[in-house]
Amino acid sequence: MPRLRQGAAERPAPMTIEGPPPPLLTPEEAARTLGIGEDTLREMRRSGELPYINIGRGKKRETPRYDLEDLLAWKSRRKKVACPSSSERKHATASIPTTSSSVVADFRAALEKRRSAKHSL
Repeated sequence: MPRLRQGAAERPAPMTIEGPPPPLLTPEEAARTLGIGEDTLREMRRSGELPYINIGRGKKRETPRYDLEDLLAWKSRRKKVACPSSSERKHATASIPTTSSSVVADFRAALEKRRSAKHSL
């Protein structure tokens, strides 16, 4: 083992990648992984909501690929839990007396009365 200079910190071991890196996913595979359609995936990519890697060399049309870790991170950010206090809210129906003097009009009865008056002429 090499000797360290006095006061020198020991360097951490270099990172090594064990096994092949995970493959990048095609748009079809990424959409299937997220449980969404390819059109939705495309809109999320264009809006910047979902990161992607362009493996294409052309300038007019991209060839997007998606890292599985990015997809899982997106799913994690989007995960929601309903608040029990608001999701199980029961609305009590209370009978409140009204002070309104308005009357509910029966339009069908008024129409029939008008029609019968026309026919009796």
